Amino acid sequence: MNLSNSFTYIINMSLNNLHSFNEQTYHLIPPEWKFILMSDGSFTQNLNSLTGQQIITCPTYIKHQYISPKTKIRKVYLQDTTKRNLAFAQSNWILQINNKIYETLNNNQPIGKSLIKHQIDIYKDIHEIYYVYSVYLEHIFKSREPIWGRKYTIYHEYQPITTIQEFFSPYIISFFNFI
Repeated sequence: MNLSNSFTYIINMSLNNLHSFNEQTYHLIPPEWKFILMSDGSFTQNLNSLTGQQIITCPTYIKHQYISPKTKIRKVYLQDTTKRNLAFAQSNWILQINNKIYETLNNNQPIGKSLIKHQIDIYKDIHEIYYVYSVYLEHIFKSREPIWGRKYTIYHEYQPITTIQEFFSPYIISFFNFI
């Protein structure tokens, strides 16, 4: 299934012009979601802190893209210890640029955790934030609420490593009630 075809967009904000974004749309995002969506740190580390649990990566799909044998797509669920899906992520890798980094990843670990473990210095450039309805994601998260997500590219030594789309369970917000 093509994930982007399953969306009905409520909000789709491009961050190409951050100044314009801040003035016109920043108020549309609740504070808890700003913490998650605008963070350029490790989402998994933030989730570990919020939940007080070790977050598990459950790979669902890893394949070579038919367009080019030098491209891989990786899809994973991030789950808590009760196997509740807290996030869904899809990453697209162009292996001719970053094959060494891809090979260091443990497919059973979040990307950020692997990058930290191998001390790979990165920069994250967030491109879009969106708020969507998706039957597919409703099923994954067992929720009929709209879902927040973001798209970003990770760079290492000025080269793009991967572009990632993340979607977050509405359940995540319940952890902010305990802080």
